[in-house]
Amino acid sequence: MRNQEFKLTSQSNSWMRIGKLAKDKQVIFNNLFQHFNAENLREAYHAIDGSKAVGIDLMTKDQYGKNIDSNLRDLVNRLHNGSYRPQAKRGVSIPKASGKTRLIAVGSFEDKLVEWVLAQILNQLYEPLFIENSYGFRPKRSAFHAIKTTYESLFKKKRLNVVDIDIKAFFDTVSHRKMIKMLQKRINDSKLLSLISRLLEVGIITDGNLILKDEGTPQGGIASPILSNIYLHYALDVWFIENFAKSGGVISRYADDVIFTFKSETEASRFYDEIKERLAFYNLEMNEEKSKQINFAPKSGNVFHFTNFTFYWGKERGTSTKKLRVKTKKERIHKAINDVNLWLKENRNRYTTDKIWTHIKSILRGHYNYFGIDCNRSKLVHFYYEINRLLFKWLNRRSQRKSINGAKFNRMLLQNPLPLPPDVRKLKHLIDRRFNVF
Repeated sequence: MRNQEFKLTSQSNSWMRIGKLAKDKQVIFNNLFQHFNAENLREAYHAIDGSKAVGIDLMTKDQYGKNIDSNLRDLVNRLHNGSYRPQAKRGVSIPKASGKTRLIAVGSFEDKLVEWVLAQILNQLYEPLFIENSYGFRPKRSAFHAIKTTYESLFKKKRLNVVDIDIKAFFDTVSHRKMIKMLQKRINDSKLLSLISRLLEVGIITDGNLILKDEGTPQGGIASPILSNIYLHYALDVWFIENFAKSGGVISRYADDVIFTFKSETEASRFYDEIKERLAFYNLEMNEEKSKQINFAPKSGNVFHFTNFTFYWGKERGTSTKKLRVKTKKERIHKAINDVNLWLKENRNRYTTDKIWTHIKSILRGHYNYFGIDCNRSKLVHFYYEINRLLFKWLNRRSQRKSINGAKFNRMLLQNPLPLPPDVRKLKHLIDRRFNVF
């Protein structure tokens, strides 16, 4: 590898300058820390959503902004003289569709500024290196693109041997030592690497207890998505491309959710055997109960799940023709409905009807945007009617007397319609022509 190093001059177009140089995949950067300046941190201040949860210091965006100039000057000074130390994060448990919980780490507002600038730098450095089929937390890519890649691999390329890998507690087991070694392939800036180490090692306070770990990149941090992508790029993506893509294997990855498809069962079995050892080398563990090798032929009756969608073979109505279909995962739609139910129950007396109505509209739009795939419209319709039912139910439980009957509720829907599931023609299409018949 050509070890060419560049020193960047600090300008307002920092990200553009880094991105331009980063197009050369062999460049190693040695003077990136200068981009932690007042101008870029101020950009971070304006970019961060002030309505998000606060860290352990309880500092809000508005409070920090009252003395923005002096606060940023002080932060820049501490960053560059080496005295900056990130505060412990506040741990918040949120429910998962499986019924378990996920720990979200909420940083202080000042630490969010630092992580935002770091994420911008790393995104510019590594975006040119990432493989085409890595879709999570990347510009102009989404879960739909990951679904489409897998769909086309099954449908067009007839790669019907599927390996579904579940990485056990990925975000909690990333090796800090190996992460830094990976970053050193692209970065030769000791101050930046030291800052990343401090951010990785910061503790999490949960139920009054401080938890310190030498592994993991907790979800919730602004830099966590890009750091996770870098880790899996080296641990998984590049290795797969070098060893299995030439024989027809296809990878589709969205963050730590990943599906592999193969032409032959033998190749799928070889991969399944080797992936365990590969993951173990990088301090990762395959969840054997959730991981599996699948024969996904149309007559197999098998299904698999990917990014909260279920892949399955369905029959055309009135015929025996098999079609490859994708629908919202059952557990995910149940959780989405239950979340709305809980929100309405807790907030029916806190907000006006107009505010409740507006919130429900945003939920429906967000659901359609994520799950809005042409062959999934029936599940969108189901979600719409369930939300209507819950809205009617809880608006009537604001007092002991029913205040809204069916006729009045229908008039409310006519006067201020909730967004309907889009027509099939307006939904995202997984393929541009009719389904093949197997």
